[in-house]
Amino acid sequence: MFRLIISLINLLKKYYFLIIVVLLLSLSACEARDVSKANIIEGELKVERVMVSEVPIVMYHYVREVDRSTDPLGWNLSINPVDFEKQLAYLKNEGYLSLKLQDLLEGEVPEKSIVLSFDDGLEDFYSTALPLLKEYGFTATNAIITDMIGERGHMTKEQIEECLDAGIEITSHTVSHPNLTNLSTEDLRSELLESKNYLIKEFGISVDSFVYPSGKYDDEVLESLLEVGYLMALTTNYGVADLSVNLLELPRIRVDNRDGFEGFVEKMKL
Repeated sequence: MFRLIISLINLLKKYYFLIIVVLLLSLSACEARDVSKANIIEGELKVERVMVSEVPIVMYHYVREVDRSTDPLGWNLSINPVDFEKQLAYLKNEGYLSLKLQDLLEGEVPEKSIVLSFDDGLEDFYSTALPLLKEYGFTATNAIITDMIGERGHMTKEQIEECLDAGIEITSHTVSHPNLTNLSTEDLRSELLESKNYLIKEFGISVDSFVYPSGKYDDEVLESLLEVGYLMALTTNYGVADLSVNLLELPRIRVDNRDGFEGFVEKMKL
């Protein structure tokens, strides 16, 4: 037994260098595999997290059927539910991801993102648009006129709460939908701040974004927005929103019955 042990020791001494080399090569191979795997994973993450600074923000009002001959203005402010569903189907088939304005503020804007914004807190958003949005897996942002909550044609508190439960973002559209550029400094601040505080108190949400009534604003309105704590605002100016510029003057892409489905598709090519 003693002689066997001595022989093994001598054998190890003889091939010591070779054994070390083999061990080192094995370790290197393992590291190479780990690095290769890490690169693949990193590459996948990079593909999944490609971020952009531009995003289309679509502007809707009513989702309803309207007789153009008897209510031409209402027809221009509306989108037919059939066309609206076609638009959602198109967005889903094209791989679009719907975001909230809060997502834009947080900088999480993947490629093929879109924001679906609805003005005025209208009742048909709850009864017609919301079921379709849920069916196609999209979220949206609805700008609420707080004095109009529960009034004819507008959502009730309970309906707004259901929208929030469904993942819809609620934001401010003032207290009474005035032309902000015609208000005194005091009244302007009141419209901006009271609507914000009401939504925060009633629904327990953060309200960092705003939608200008009829798209009307000036330098004083911009200053007041900042003073009362808004971080982002949507206009009625036409175009794709560039998040690298002024977040208080983001343009939108208006969509209504004049566009239908085909016009909507063309606008998505901007």
